[in-house]
This record gives sequence, structure tokens and C-alpha cells, in this order.
Amino acid sequence: MEQAAENFNAWRGRIAPRQFAILGGEPTLNPNLCRILALGRYAFPRSRRLLVSNGFFLHRHADLPRFLIDHRYSLEISQHGESPEYLNRFEPVRELLKRWQHDYPGIAITVRPSHRGWMRQYNVDATGRPIPMQSDPQAAFKVCMQKHCTQLFKKCLWKCPALAYFSMTEAKLRLEDIPAWQLFRDYQACPPTATPAEVRTFVETKAIPQCGLCPSNRIPFHHPDPTQRIEQQ
Repeated sequence: MEQAAENFNAWRGRIAPRQFAILGGEPTLNPNLCRILALGRYAFPRSRRLLVSNGFFLHRHADLPRFLIDHRYSLEISQHGESPEYLNRFEPVRELLKRWQHDYPGIAITVRPSHRGWMRQYNVDATGRPIPMQSDPQAAFKVCMQKHCTQLFKKCLWKCPALAYFSMTEAKLRLEDIPAWQLFRDYQACPPTATPAEVRTFVETKAIPQCGLCPSNRIPFHHPDPTQRIEQQ
């Protein structure tokens, strides 16, 4: 709650995004989800508001359907696969959504097959660790699926999720000794102390040098069963 309040308050009254989305990780793992959604509505009242979930833990939030209606949030369920194993686990999610749509007229729910657009974002070295691609930044930006996904994290605005959470990825996967990631390390997010002109420049800038570490063409990525971990390959 405290982190959410700090993030939202840092930009409340300064920006008015067309769309404001709460997503993960998996937001329904947070027991304070509804309270965080309320903070989001207060901070960005003019934005189209969206909650994105994989659906597997919706049953933990009995008050969520009414809350979504009252606070004008849409619910988008991200479907991550079509394997028999995955669909078997996903069926109870669909049943729950059907009940919610029946019991709460007016609730806005969509199921998006997000797995159909997954693309490979990096190569791997001999040890299986991610290494960046070498691309033309303009070409990479053109095909980027996340170029409109500005992140609000640590009270700063970040160009994309890959940059926002790179430090966490680097620590988890021990990438510190891979020099090719230096451009990501050097990236400076837009802080809440930025001037209006600096914020406008951040918003209007398209390709940046860091885009060159991402692919310049779409390389489809298929996960055989998203309910299970797989080795990087």
C-alpha cells in the first residue's frame, strides 16, 4: 500500500495517461488489491482504468467484481497458452468469469490470448543467461510490443518494462559480468522532480539507444506449458 501510494502521489496532478493499468507479476496475489485500485482511481481519475490478471487467483477477492464496477475498472484476463494442461487449469477461471458476468451486469471483462503475440526478446549465452541482441534502435522500436507500456516504478517513469525491472532481472540471473547490458544499466528514468518540459520530452521521445538491445524483427516465442517452468533456451 505504501509503495503504491508513493508511486501514484508522485505523479498525481502531473500526468493524465489515456490508460492506467494495474498488472504484474500477478496483482491478485496482493491481499490489498482493491485498496490499491482505489488509490489508482484517485490519482488518475480521467484515465481509462484496467486490471490485468492471469485469472488464477480471482477467487481470493470476493468483493472485486462490485469494486471494479464502482471504480470503473475493466478486467482483462491474459490467456497464456493453449496446451491441454494449461486449458485444463484455465477452465475454472472461465467458469468464474461467466458467473461474474451473470451476477454483476455491467462488469467489463475480456479474455486476451496474449501468448499469440509473444516474441523472443534476447539471445542466451553458453550458460543459458540472457544476452542482448544487437539491433538498429529505430527498427527495434518499430516492432516493439511494449513501446506504449510506460512503467511507473520507484516513483519514476520508465520507457518500458524491460528497463524498469532490469536491475531485478540482473540480480536474479547474475548478469553483472555481462558488459553487453551496460546500456540498460546506464538508463536514467524520468524522476518526479523532472520539469514539465523534461516530462514532455520523455513522453514524446520514441526510439532510444537502449532499444538497440532488443530485436528488430518479431521472433515468435512458444511456451509449451506456461504453468511449468522451462530452462532458458
